[in-house]
Amino acid sequence: MRKILFVELLGGIGDVLIALGAIQALSRSYPTAELTVLTFPPGGELLETDRLIHRVVYAEPGKAKQSAIELLTREKFDLIVSDTNYDDIDVETRNFACLSGASQVVTNLWRQPPPDERVGDRFLQILLSEGLIKKDAVKPAQLHLTPTELNKAQKLFHLLRRPLVFFCSDAGMAIKRWSEVNFITLGKILQQRWGATVIVPVGSNLNQSTNIVEGIGKEAQILPRGKLRDLAAALACADLVVASDTGPARIAAALNVPTITLFGPSWHGRYGQPPPHINLQGYPECPERNISNFTVQECWYSGICPLDKGWQSCMEEISVDEVLAVVEKFLN
Repeated sequence: MRKILFVELLGGIGDVLIALGAIQALSRSYPTAELTVLTFPPGGELLETDRLIHRVVYAEPGKAKQSAIELLTREKFDLIVSDTNYDDIDVETRNFACLSGASQVVTNLWRQPPPDERVGDRFLQILLSEGLIKKDAVKPAQLHLTPTELNKAQKLFHLLRRPLVFFCSDAGMAIKRWSEVNFITLGKILQQRWGATVIVPVGSNLNQSTNIVEGIGKEAQILPRGKLRDLAAALACADLVVASDTGPARIAAALNVPTITLFGPSWHGRYGQPPPHINLQGYPECPERNISNFTVQECWYSGICPLDKGWQSCMEEISVDEVLAVVEKFLN
């Protein structure tokens, strides 16, 4: 193997990090090969200083298939692996791979997933079963930051009282968000019991972050929105992260920061973080949940639970006390 391509065009920051374990395992299995990742910004920025990844090529948003075709037209790869099947990207990848003489192509890392096997683990199992990676090359995904980035972030927080707890309250879809009231209640208890400093990064909604910080009061602070790598460096300074099922939660876990991730419509058995991180599931017995594809659930785009449960989202079924029980395991 001289050149390897990994196609990761699912679109989310979390998707890049779910695939990271498989990407790094491929690099360790073929240490003399050049490994390229085709993905979207800004998620690809997290891979740029990874010594196991030689190059990150960015697809143009809205033109995923075209970007893949253009890259495969320009260059030849010995091995092509893809986690992306929509818009016939898998078909085009196979077609161009045959024309370029690629010896092996894997375009469906999602095949026949068991309900309680994490997606990232599924990717690895398929690559292992097809003999494309070595068993000793499989290790937990690790996000790499530069010493300069880490030092800059540490200077922001070194005078703050510990423990330093980050609340990543935002999520791409409203149905995945825990309530502001719950975050405020949790933040106040963290201050009272552990003297914690709570940091709330600004996501897509400044008002949400502001409301939580003002509701908690005292030393709670907002982390202004900035570059994705700056957020990653800030999360690396945390003692604990409490987050919705979203990209920043996966960034924290890939930095070995203890993380509590809250799941609603998506199933924690497939999308949860690996131990020692903890995953909490709202209403696990939901009859409407589609474990294989939560985006087809009625609640996903409407943002409202279709069941008569007296809540907008099953995220509300996760109580502050339930989260606190896990917090105590980490902070005590």
